[in-house]
Amino acid sequence: MPTYEYECADCGPFTDVRPMSEYDQPQPCPDCGALAPRLLACTAIGGGTAEPGAAVPARAHPGGCACCVAPRRLSADAA
Repeated sequence: MPTYEYECADCGPFTDVRPMSEYDQPQPCPDCGALAPRLLACTAIGGGTAEPGAAVPARAHPGGCACCVAPRRLSADAA
């Protein structure tokens, strides 16, 4: 289940793990119980911890998008 961020008007921000079907519903603040709206932020899927020894991907986007691939160098023939 994803972790969503909420902001209580009185107590400040907090996070809560909720089903995706409840992404747009306000949640009660754990401190005061007031309903707090969800902040517009990226969600985190899972517990947020990697398994020991897990490999870190070399690039952020699979498929070789332009933002992750090193710039191509022109060969001497093309110049």
